[in-house]
Amino acid sequence: MRYEKLCMIDIDSCKGILIVGYGISGKSVYNFLKSKYLNIEVFDDLNQNVPDKFNSNNWERIDLVIKSPSIHSMDHNCHPIIKEANDRNIPVISTFDVFRIYNQNANLIAIAGTNGKSTTTALIYHILKNSGFSVQMGGNIGVPYFDLPKSEWYVLEMSSYELASSKYLDFEIAGVINIELDHLDFHGSFKNYIYAKHLALENAKYKIISLEDEYTTKKYSNKENVITISTKQNKDADIQILENTLFDSESQKLVIDLSGLDNLKGLHNFQNIEFAYAVCKKLGLSSAEILKNIRSFKPLPHRLNIIRKINHVSFINDSKATNPGSAAKALATFVGYKIYWLVGGRSKKTDPMPYIKDYLSEVQKIYLFGESMDEFEGIFKEQKKLTRCKTMESALNLAYRDAKEERGPSVVLLSPMCASFDQFKSFEERGEIFSELVKGLK
Repeated sequence: MRYEKLCMIDIDSCKGILIVGYGISGKSVYNFLKSKYLNIEVFDDLNQNVPDKFNSNNWERIDLVIKSPSIHSMDHNCHPIIKEANDRNIPVISTFDVFRIYNQNANLIAIAGTNGKSTTTALIYHILKNSGFSVQMGGNIGVPYFDLPKSEWYVLEMSSYELASSKYLDFEIAGVINIELDHLDFHGSFKNYIYAKHLALENAKYKIISLEDEYTTKKYSNKENVITISTKQNKDADIQILENTLFDSESQKLVIDLSGLDNLKGLHNFQNIEFAYAVCKKLGLSSAEILKNIRSFKPLPHRLNIIRKINHVSFINDSKATNPGSAAKALATFVGYKIYWLVGGRSKKTDPMPYIKDYLSEVQKIYLFGESMDEFEGIFKEQKKLTRCKTMESALNLAYRDAKEERGPSVVLLSPMCASFDQFKSFEERGEIFSELVKGLK
């Protein structure tokens, strides 16, 4: 392992540990460390009923702070507790760091990127597991590190929050799928966001990058141990797409026919497949084994899932599309359909037009709901017919009413391009409610 440059903290010897943030990750690391009979205190801004609640008079006995991923720690927005720890020269580490300290011999595969990382992470895990590997999947995909069983390999979805906050990053393989404008409130600038994503590659033995991503290509395309992919015909790519077929430049073979994969439609999913193929090939799997397991993969919920079809109208749940880049991929998937598009939630304050302008010709009408209605009404009023709906349920009903009048194939598409936190607890809840509403349509 590559830890020569770092001296890892001996957590078991700490006299007092403060966990900041008691969400999914915070609870997981709390339960793990508590089982080791360590002295733990907890601080959470939103939940006052935490166990072992932190007392600010106890700073003198705290010699380690563990930060949950979403807790701000950058200079421009540093959380007061993290700032206090820094001022006192108390080490601040991430939940990932704790996992790495206690799993130094495990082999880690890191998947990062603005869009597509969850599907890619799950696809790699599915292929490896069904090929006999001792492997687990976790991280930002929703399974916290300390809820995972012991394993030889871990496939981890790494958020920019976790990457920027971690000191003990060390991966056997890392891939950055794409980098698009997002999470500027956390990182403070796009430059910082790019830097955070690239930390996965900087700390990996083998690096997988997309030649379509200019920020990553500029820095890594000519470095050693880099595998390049492209969703286009590209002579410089190690793995590329030729007429809906994955082509491996090393073997000079067309290895996977992608046109018949109904479970992973769209060019963005072809890219996810390329990343998964690159990882699994590096680990010694044959093309036939990889393809067999790609075919049996079930897409993750809330990511372009077809919920129901009523006559010529299909209903698509893409609640995970919380930014314009992700929504653009959804629109591109349904070229040739009449699209009735549900948009809304808490805006990321990113101009969507550079991402979606090439796909708006298929959109018949846009149904706005939630906090962002005024913002998107201003953006789209010159482009498309708009309806203000306030709620997602109202948007769905009106979209279905209009789509029924079409003669050809139509889709009612929830690809909201926004975070969910104005009307829902999470994108998962938003997608679940959408699915239930669709199932109740007559």
